[in-house]
Amino acid sequence: MGRQIALLIDRKGKITHVIVGNDYQIVIPNLGQRRVAGKRLAGFRCVHTHLKGEPITRDDLNDLLLLRLDTMASIDVRPDGTAGKLHLADIEAGEEDRYASHGGLTHPQAEELYQGLIERVERDLEKTVVAKKVETEQSALLIHVSGQPKLQMDISLDELSELARSAGIAVTGRVTQRRDVPDPKFLMGHGKMQEFMIKALSLGVDMVIFDTELTPAQIKAISDFTDLEVVDRTQLILGIFEKRATSRDGKVRVQLAQMKYLLPRLGAKESALSRIRGGIGLRGPGETTAETQRRHLQGRISQFEKELENLKNRREQKRKKRGRSEVKTVSILGYTNAGKSTLLNRLTGSDLLVKDLLFSTLDPATRRLWLANGKEVVISDTVGLIRNMPDSLRGVFRATLEELAESDLLINLADISNPELDAHMKVTEEIIEDIGLADIPLITVFNKIELVDAEQARNICRRHNALGLSAVTGEGLDDLKKKIAEALFK
Repeated sequence: MGRQIALLIDRKGKITHVIVGNDYQIVIPNLGQRRVAGKRLAGFRCVHTHLKGEPITRDDLNDLLLLRLDTMASIDVRPDGTAGKLHLADIEAGEEDRYASHGGLTHPQAEELYQGLIERVERDLEKTVVAKKVETEQSALLIHVSGQPKLQMDISLDELSELARSAGIAVTGRVTQRRDVPDPKFLMGHGKMQEFMIKALSLGVDMVIFDTELTPAQIKAISDFTDLEVVDRTQLILGIFEKRATSRDGKVRVQLAQMKYLLPRLGAKESALSRIRGGIGLRGPGETTAETQRRHLQGRISQFEKELENLKNRREQKRKKRGRSEVKTVSILGYTNAGKSTLLNRLTGSDLLVKDLLFSTLDPATRRLWLANGKEVVISDTVGLIRNMPDSLRGVFRATLEELAESDLLINLADISNPELDAHMKVTEEIIEDIGLADIPLITVFNKIELVDAEQARNICRRHNALGLSAVTGEGLDDLKKKIAEALFK
């Protein structure tokens, strides 16, 4: 035939698949197996022919590592059609899984090598997986693909790592590929996809998290390629939002964003969307087809949009009531984790939940604040901002931040100790411009001055015409209250 032939054989010696390839490779089909645990192999070995006397190839090794095969063996075919030497490869456990390759074996030598090999490999894998296991529910490999410089890639991955930590996910590794034009199918090239998924499997992670919003086609293709859970930046943020939302308004906004994200992705692999489906009722009886789920989702989206409109009307009435009482309103906005909730607590003596996590506050909180001149104002905390905001989440942020238009004064709060201070300030300024808040008086405040050198803090504040303070120690709070009083009661 002039073609490679392969057999997949289980541990009982039963041939489960016969595969016919071309003259230089075979393609192993989807075995339909459940995900293999990090400490176990798939329970299949592959034995196939090589027609040109070549040893185990790179494609063979990729299949071995990706499919977690017991072994990969190739047999040379002599010109007369009889079997020649045998080449054998198996997985070797380590910090990252490697392979051991044995070439030019006679059949008796191969048989002797194979005795006890699988038990030894799985025993070694079990030891390394136990050593790698971390004290968290899930672990992940982060993947960034873009045409950005290496520094920008690392900065973006640092933020993605913080998002993962905020979601309770341990980051076990991170990889990047510089690619100016994303691949429409895998985001990256097929070879890189293989390389990254092999790394993910060898690290024993539960999921791969992509530092971008994947298209429905990409989620499906990547999920079909690997049994690992596939999560993109938007899903990760939605998962955090779902945990943080406590008010009815916040929960409705998050569920609406989840459903709008999910609607075009209903054809993707079940496991790819399991992280967000569980929270929005898509596992009900009879909902077995994408079309049924689509109708169900569209109906619920309409229902939630009506509820959101009703909640908006109620808030409008409350604002009008406050307006009639002539109480001035102040809103704190800024990059996520800048210390907005800590500042509100310090100013008003309240006890909002404060955590060193991104998006620890999702629901706006409003408190009364008494100024030194005896005047009372209402001060509000808002959801934190973030750069590279996925398009499907802009609506959640925009709807929340549009309410700031009723404010008499804005406080733009930023973390002076963050090396990305200028970039964070730019994100906030763009949002203020985008939703039409530029005409509202604004005070720029730099928090966490206790974390930087005093002289350096003064210079940075002077350069940005900002007020420096520490919401933790209380330094600078009186100056902020004076500035608020001056801006509101001239």
